[in-house]
Amino acid sequence: MTVTSGVNPMATKSFFGMTLADVEGHCRDFGVSAMHARDLFRSGYKDGLLKPWTRPGLPARYAGFCERELSSVNIRISSEFVSQYDGSVKFIVELSDGRMVEMVLMPEAKRVTLCLSSQVGCAQACVFCHTGRMGLVRNLDTAEVVGQAWLANQWIASRPEWLKANRLPDSQRVTNIVFMGMGEPLDNVEAVARSITIFTDPYGFNLAKRRISVSTAGHLDGLREMVKIHPDVRLAISVHSAVDSERSRIMPINRRWPLESLVETLRELPTQRENGLLIQYTLIAGVNDSVGHARKLIELIAGLNVKINIIPLNPVGPSRLRCPSSADLEAFRDEIHKSGHRVMVRYSKGQDIGAACGQLVAQVNATINAP
Repeated sequence: MTVTSGVNPMATKSFFGMTLADVEGHCRDFGVSAMHARDLFRSGYKDGLLKPWTRPGLPARYAGFCERELSSVNIRISSEFVSQYDGSVKFIVELSDGRMVEMVLMPEAKRVTLCLSSQVGCAQACVFCHTGRMGLVRNLDTAEVVGQAWLANQWIASRPEWLKANRLPDSQRVTNIVFMGMGEPLDNVEAVARSITIFTDPYGFNLAKRRISVSTAGHLDGLREMVKIHPDVRLAISVHSAVDSERSRIMPINRRWPLESLVETLRELPTQRENGLLIQYTLIAGVNDSVGHARKLIELIAGLNVKINIIPLNPVGPSRLRCPSSADLEAFRDEIHKSGHRVMVRYSKGQDIGAACGQLVAQVNATINAP
C-alpha cells in the first residue's frame, strides 16, 4: 500500500504525535474552540484522513494554520509479505529519515493483533533475537509509533480479500496492539506512553487498555516510569531463564537489573495484583529447557499473579542456537502446569516470512519474495 506522505518540511510537529490534550491546547492557542480537537481526532483516526484539518466545518484560518504548522503521517509501507500458512503480514516501514522498521499484523478469530516496533534496532543484545544484532540506531517518536497503527488500519481497509481469506468482517480493524516488535519499549518510555494514550483515547483508536501489551526484557527504570503514567498497563516480562548467571549470558540486561531486583519490582506493581503479568520464556535446546529450569522458574515466580507463555526458539540467522525437542518442550510445560500456574506453548505466527518472535530485523533490500 502506498500512502502519499503528509510531511510538511516546514512543519514543527506531527498531528499523529499529539494527544487529544495537545490538540485542544493547539486549538486554544490559535483562538478557536477546543471542541474542534475531538473532530480532528475522529477525522484522523476513525475516518482515516491523512490530513484531518481538511475535514468540513473547521474554521478556514485554523485549517490553513494546521496545513502550515502540522505534518501528517510521516512514514510509509515500503514492502509487505503475507504468510501462506496463517495470513500474518510483515511490513517493512520506511521512516522519514529513510531508516526501516518492521511491524506484523496477525489475524485471529474475531480480532487482529498488530505487533509494533518502538526503536530502530535494540540495545539489549539478547542472543536469540535478530533485532539485537543491529544494536540501537535510534528511538521512534510518538508519530512514528502511532503511524504504524494508522497505516495498518488503512491497509486492512483496502484489502477485503485478506479479510475474507481470514474469515473477518469487512469492518474489521486492529483490535489489539503488542509492543513486541523491534526495540525495547521501556527504553523509549515517553513515545510508547504517549502512543498508548492515543490508542486508548475514545476519539482516537478507542482501544481498551486490556488490549494493549508492553513487552520488556526487564528495563526497571523504564518500567517504573511507565506505571506512573499508565498504572494499569498490561506487561509482558521476558525472563528466558530463572538462573542469574545463565540469564546474564543470554540477556545482558540482567547484569544491570538481575532477577532478584526484577521480581521485587514486579511484586510491587498494582497491575500484577489486579490484571496479572505475562511471563515470556523462549525455550532454547540445551540452554534453558530442562525440567530443572522449569522448577527454577516456578520458584522465581512464586506468589506472583502470572501466566506463562513458552515460546520455542524461532530460527535466527547464522546462529547455533536450536529449538528444543517436542519431548523437552512438553516436559517443561507439564512441570509448570503441575505447579498450578497457567501455562501455554505459543507457536509464533509468520515464521515463513521472518515475522516470528526474535526474527525482526530492518532490511532495505528484503530477501523474501512478496506473494
